[in-house]
Amino acid sequence: MARREEVDRKIHQAAMELLRAHGPASVTVEAVAAASGVARTTIYRRHKDSGAVLESALKEIAASNVLIPTDDVWTDMRQAIRLLIATFQENQGVGVFLGLITGGDPELVELIREKLLRPRMELGIARMRAGVAAGQIRADADVETAADLVLGAVAARFAHAGTFPEEWIDSVVTLMRQALEARAQ
Repeated sequence: MARREEVDRKIHQAAMELLRAHGPASVTVEAVAAASGVARTTIYRRHKDSGAVLESALKEIAASNVLIPTDDVWTDMRQAIRLLIATFQENQGVGVFLGLITGGDPELVELIREKLLRPRMELGIARMRAGVAAGQIRADADVETAADLVLGAVAARFAHAGTFPEEWIDSVVTLMRQALEARAQ
C-alpha cells in the first residue's frame, strides 16, 4: 500500500472509531490525530476541517460493499441485506447509526445522511424500481417504504440479537416478496 493510502486509511479508521464510540461531535481533527498517530498538519493538508475528515471516511465506506444487480430483484434484495449485515458487523454501521441517533451537530448528522445513508437507500430504491419495470414487483408497490422496512429489519435484528442466520435473511426476503411481488394476470 502506498504511503498516502496508508495515512488516509489511518485517518479514516480513527474517524470511524471515534464516531462509533462517541458520536459525530467527537470527530475532531485533534482527536483523529491522537487516535491515528497522524500529525494534525498532515490531516489539515488533506482535509479543511473535521467535517471533511468525516466526509472522506464516509465516502470510503460508501464505496465499499456495493451491490451489483442481477436479473432477479429477490436475489439482489438478499445480497443487499447481506451487505447491510456486513456493515453492521464490521462496526462501521454502528458508528453511523450512533451518530444519527445521538444527534449532536446537525451538520455532521446531515453529512452522514447525505454521504452514506441516502446514496445507499437510493440504490436500493432504484433496484426495486427496476424490479417494477421488469414485472417482478407490483407497479403500485411503495418501494421507498419497502427499502426503509428492510433497513429497519436489519437494524432491529442487530440491536436485539446481533446474529443473522440465513433463515432470518430468507424470512425477510420471503416476507417482502409476499408483500411486493407482481402477480400473474
